[in-house]
Amino acid sequence: MNASLFARLFASWKPPHIADPARRVGLWYSFLDGLCAMAMVGLLETHAMAALISLHASKFELALMGSLPLFLSALVQLVTPAVSAKVHSRKRIVLWSVWTQCICLFLLAFTGYVAHAPALVFVLLYAAYAMSGSFGAGVWSSWFADLMPAEIRGQYCAWRNRYFSIAQVSVGLLSGMIVHRITHGLTPHWKDFMAILLTALVCRVCSSVCLAKQYEPPLTFQPVVRDFTYLDFLLKAPTSNFARFTLFVGLIHGATAVSGPFFSKYFLSDLHLPYATFAFVTNAHLIGTLLFLPFWGKVADRYGNWWVVRVAATGIALIPVPYLWLAHPFWLWWLGFAAGALWSGFGLATFNYLLDTVTPPRRVRCSAYLGATVGFCVFAGGMAGGWLAYHLPPLWFWRYSAQTLFALSALLRLAAVAVFVGFGLVREIRHVKPVSPAEIFAEFPGVRLSLDFVRNTYRALRRI
Repeated sequence: MNASLFARLFASWKPPHIADPARRVGLWYSFLDGLCAMAMVGLLETHAMAALISLHASKFELALMGSLPLFLSALVQLVTPAVSAKVHSRKRIVLWSVWTQCICLFLLAFTGYVAHAPALVFVLLYAAYAMSGSFGAGVWSSWFADLMPAEIRGQYCAWRNRYFSIAQVSVGLLSGMIVHRITHGLTPHWKDFMAILLTALVCRVCSSVCLAKQYEPPLTFQPVVRDFTYLDFLLKAPTSNFARFTLFVGLIHGATAVSGPFFSKYFLSDLHLPYATFAFVTNAHLIGTLLFLPFWGKVADRYGNWWVVRVAATGIALIPVPYLWLAHPFWLWWLGFAAGALWSGFGLATFNYLLDTVTPPRRVRCSAYLGATVGFCVFAGGMAGGWLAYHLPPLWFWRYSAQTLFALSALLRLAAVAVFVGFGLVREIRHVKPVSPAEIFAEFPGVRLSLDFVRNTYRALRRI
């Protein structure tokens, strides 16, 4: 009984076997790069908005923080296909973007000492950091897709993302507890945020070293400089399945951006959560990601990526609703956990749907257009949310105007799901087996282990 239980417990933590030695070593360097990058992201996602709030940012600057980085990222991604067509080394493009991020992180660490408009300077530098990372994202996805065998794509991505989530949540929680201990529960000083940003810089430098050592498969094609433009891509939406999928993903992100930038302010300024509790609540989504990524990977491989996207999007649309009534940290943590579980499936299946749908010569271009669409939608949603934050009063028995934004965001998400999912505007590309609710339930985290434990215990008791 114990051997079977432990074998099943640890099987999903082992990497899938990859026969090609060069690709196997390259994916290990990619794995180490991802660990360092996720440690950096854990630090920034946990503390960036709090750092901005400590600089006395206005509601407009908070909305700008939630939307400008993705808007500029969208613009730069439109340039990426042309650059990748002229620069034959994908590794070189990715390293340029990573080194630019390192410079931005170094400058971000000292924005607290800027005399005039430090919050605006922080937002602009953070936008430059996001823009430089986005510049290499599409090229990196093409590089990674060539490294990874297609038949284990979902399994391998779920395996690596599980460890990435561990790194991200561990760094986020640990840094939050350290800051809480140093400041004795009070609002952190800028020197605390400066130490966090410099630590993130060290993580990014280590990531760049791993990327420099990573194997780059030779290009079997050369992307052409002249291809369909972004406008051509959008105009194909009536006939192109992937263009409609891109619009759907963009609208979900845009509707989320209406309220997304204001959660940190809601937790710290309205609910007055202690900083350690704030870090604990904001990292709950990472734990949800950690536990549910293997589940989504298996379900996506078996039932298709579009099935995962539409189920996760429906849950994402409903996530803001409980915030209208629940304010205790216990419930806030579980809401963050549920959001992480749903967004992990949405993100994983979106990336895999792109790889399934788009041919290799056009992956960089279509990845850039997907990112650009998401960026434009997030900018529009974030700016709309920033304007509404000044004008929307609390409605009915809600105490805070932020809750009105949460309700509006939920309605917009539900509208996008109703149109694209309800009317069947996007279809699954792969041939997949019919959905079995019992099999899906069996893939939930811990269900198979629990069933094995109960079954084996019952058999042991019958022998007594």
